[in-house]
Amino acid sequence: MEHTEIKYIDGKRFSAENRTHIIIIDQPKEGGGEDKGPTPPEIFVDALGSCIGVYVLGFCKNTGLNPNGMKITLDWEKAIDKPVRIQKISAKIELPNANPGPRKAALLKVAESCLIHETIKRQPEISIELA
Repeated sequence: MEHTEIKYIDGKRFSAENRTHIIIIDQPKEGGGEDKGPTPPEIFVDALGSCIGVYVLGFCKNTGLNPNGMKITLDWEKAIDKPVRIQKISAKIELPNANPGPRKAALLKVAESCLIHETIKRQPEISIELA
């Protein structure tokens, strides 16, 4: 099983420690934070976009497509009703130095099979308890 530790720093700031990496998570100033890092929903969307990128990179390497300049843009919106959640995410993959041509459908299928996308589609069991 993988392991992550989230530690409170101060204000509305936390650190996420994964292996040997630390990410600072904060709220924007208008949300009472100091804007020292992305918010949890931003990291969630970032994780999806970068996961798509890793899978598309693998596809490019396996098929000889040039991944240089690849960019994944994600637009997302929150639901205005309860419960508070991310309601919609759209991802756009740009490969300025490659033309997937007839492999476009296969490339999109690979992108949709990334771990984070599959996790969202199949809603993991999540338990929250007080230690």
